[in-house]
Amino acid sequence: MVLLAIAGVAGGLSVGWVVRGIIDRQKERYNAPQTSSSQAVVVATAAVPDASPKNGNGTKPAQSFHTVESRVSVASSATGAGGSRSSRSRRGRAKRVYGLGGYSQSSRVMLCMVGLPARGKSYIVKMLQRYLQWSGFPVRIFNAGNLRRAEGLAGASADFFQDKNKEASVMREKVASMCMEEAIHWLETQTNVCVAIFDATNTTRKRRTVIVDRCRYSCGIIPVFIESICDNPAVLEENYKLKMGNDDYSKMDPVKAREDFLERVRAYEKRYETIGDDELGGQMAYIKLFNVGQKVVMHHCSGYLVSQIGFYLSNIHIQPRSIWLTRHAEFEDDTCHSDPTGRGRKYCTELAHFLSQRRTEMSQAGNGECAELLVLMGTSPGHATTFDLVVAAAVKSGDRAWSCHVGANGCSLMNRQLSGGGGGIDFASPPRGSLGLGDEGLPPLARSSSASSCESTTAQDFPAMSTSLLNELDRGDYNGVSYDCIQREHPEIWNERQRDALHFRYPGVGGESYADVIGRLRPIIIELERQRRSVLVISHLAVQRCLYAYFTGAAMEEIPHLEFPMHEVIELQPGPFGCKVTRVPLAEGSQTDRSPVP
Repeated sequence: MVLLAIAGVAGGLSVGWVVRGIIDRQKERYNAPQTSSSQAVVVATAAVPDASPKNGNGTKPAQSFHTVESRVSVASSATGAGGSRSSRSRRGRAKRVYGLGGYSQSSRVMLCMVGLPARGKSYIVKMLQRYLQWSGFPVRIFNAGNLRRAEGLAGASADFFQDKNKEASVMREKVASMCMEEAIHWLETQTNVCVAIFDATNTTRKRRTVIVDRCRYSCGIIPVFIESICDNPAVLEENYKLKMGNDDYSKMDPVKAREDFLERVRAYEKRYETIGDDELGGQMAYIKLFNVGQKVVMHHCSGYLVSQIGFYLSNIHIQPRSIWLTRHAEFEDDTCHSDPTGRGRKYCTELAHFLSQRRTEMSQAGNGECAELLVLMGTSPGHATTFDLVVAAAVKSGDRAWSCHVGANGCSLMNRQLSGGGGGIDFASPPRGSLGLGDEGLPPLARSSSASSCESTTAQDFPAMSTSLLNELDRGDYNGVSYDCIQREHPEIWNERQRDALHFRYPGVGGESYADVIGRLRPIIIELERQRRSVLVISHLAVQRCLYAYFTGAAMEEIPHLEFPMHEVIELQPGPFGCKVTRVPLAEGSQTDRSPVP
């Protein structure tokens, strides 16, 4: 084991210590089981379920689109004593076929937050953790403030953060370096691509140089700095209120706590050095966010994973809004090509009334942008019919917000403004066609009335879009086969799925697993994150489960088993402390619903 000594010099101050105790404790927590030397990695592809070794925390990677490894013994009785050493060496040599992300598989990323206190760093960290975990990357957060409090320094006053307090300065540097070492050691124990998030202020060039120099000692660790800059008074005021609830201030008088915290911020401002393009000779990789979504700057962000992180951060914001998830209405048969049942029609009527009520409440609360609505749905006939019935019910009830979407023939007219302005929708980031758009950028419409019936359509109307990305999990050869039939006549398929429902892929052309569905839903997640208006998503059960898991942070292994009855709408309200979930049953559920296992 290599003992690391980190020395810092600031105004004649020299800090040095050995972190043996921290490293030893972390080895016990994070060390992954070692593979026997008599085993080697053989060729695998991203088309098979994930069989990679366990991570350092004892869990498997969540997705199948990272490196998948099978391990077999190099020794083989078929080789015989006459086999040459070179041929045995070639047969035993490790080979890999990388999945989505390519050579990012051979790297590990340490995201280092930068910024003054109460600038939204921890909020960004939580969003990154949620997105990366849902995408299948092992992620762990290392928060310097939490480590400081765990070391017995909870409730430290503003004086602790002053440069004139030399003893406190030494302790602050020590805690920051301990936290950094924990993050690096965890990365070193990982065998595949992974992300450690070092959540600290890191406000000086000297501190950032120490981080980069330390990462150079470890093979394959890439430091990327994420600086959060916020000068919006309204946002800062909300952030200050949130800070009053942490362990440093929760037991203090609110007025005194606020003043102490502002004094802490002023102490950091005196030594704050924003990241510049000339830092580290212009080679530093960084992402700057201004007011969480107002502006994003990226510098030297190359590679699949880092580019994905930058793209994700360029689409997030902190505006309040609601996301409503609903399954299609109940139909006479499972194919949704028949007529909707009486329960299905009743649900659509209730859903229209519920959405109108919620949008009215948002408008009255002063959240006009949040009250605007975008509809996303799959291309199944059941999705379009459900949408038509909701619109018709809203118009019948006299809701003028929906009325211009129905023509004289009673069919829905979806707004086809895709300019990105007004009520339009603009999927500008992914390539055209990847979201079900045609050559002209228009969503395929299930039904529409004549052009003459849309004279009342204005830029204020909400758009509706259908995309195959929101279609149900494809069961390949078993499409149209009931679950009872699969369980009774194909027990081997049924049992294989029961063993690993997340990664099980149905055999046959187009067959998918839940991991595959998650992969194709990533553009939808980006769209849901970037939208400042509220969104209604009409989909089937598997898609609803995956979207719900992303916003709530549900464990990946639980996704195939999440229970959502028909005729229930789920309202998601993302916020700084997680996602508020409200489940609203609006009509009697289907008595024949066989949805537990798509």
